[in-house]
Amino acid sequence: MNIPGEILALMAALFWSIAVVIFKSLSQSISPFLINALKNTIALVCFIIVLSILKIPLFNSAFTTYEYIVFIISGILGMGIADAVFIYSLSKIGANRIAILNCFEPIAVYCFTFFLLGTSLSVLESIGFIIVIISILVISYEKDQDDIDPKVKRKGILLQICAILCSALSMVMIKDILNIHRTDINLIIWIAVFRLFIGFISSWAIFLCLKNTMKLLASIKQKTIIIKVITSSVFGTFMALGCWMMGQAYIEKLPLASILGQTALIFILIFSWIFLKEKITKIRIIASLFALLGVFLSNYF
Repeated sequence: MNIPGEILALMAALFWSIAVVIFKSLSQSISPFLINALKNTIALVCFIIVLSILKIPLFNSAFTTYEYIVFIISGILGMGIADAVFIYSLSKIGANRIAILNCFEPIAVYCFTFFLLGTSLSVLESIGFIIVIISILVISYEKDQDDIDPKVKRKGILLQICAILCSALSMVMIKDILNIHRTDINLIIWIAVFRLFIGFISSWAIFLCLKNTMKLLASIKQKTIIIKVITSSVFGTFMALGCWMMGQAYIEKLPLASILGQTALIFILIFSWIFLKEKITKIRIIASLFALLGVFLSNYF
């Protein structure tokens, strides 16, 4: 059965939203850096099983030394550093603020594309960029001192923006290589798995640099925590990434894929309100609408 690319993109947003809510819940019990290392480990095992089922070799000679270097740097930035900082920020400022900030990622991708690949921004794309920045300013200056310490909030927002920039750069770095191999879905899957493998190594390296690592590892002994780790890893890094890759490959209008990906904002707002009891204020609704409008203008016209 062939699933339309649009459905796959929506499924990716839904699965990622479920994972984000679980990550937030987990971050109250175990280190965000341990969560990142564990999710990459579990997802890597799942993808290796997929490779064996599809009979895709673990080692691939289709790429040059330069391309491998690009994959390694991209994996460290995206799956290692960006995801670790993302989960840390999530633990500090909550899921719905993170969801709004994440609408900045398509804009960051465009900016890096402009500077590194020479792609120019249209007037509407520039307007969309400005609108997304406005949404970030709106959520940044929300009067919510009773809900969160202003210093913690500012730090969390800045760290999340840094995570978004790292993630966006990691995607732009491999864009030309993906375009070359776009028609071969097996190679696209292999690239994703190789980046995840690099993320697996770098995320554990980051975690092992922390103090009291054995004490932090001991925190995952509880059955409920283990279940949450496995569930969030399967939904977030395995299923969401898999649906996103296939959605990018099969959707005809690529800008539409980016817009559908940002529906995660809506899912996260709803899920965080239901399961995490996070507030949905008027300011956050306004910021969300601005963010979605900015992404729409930047991608669809």
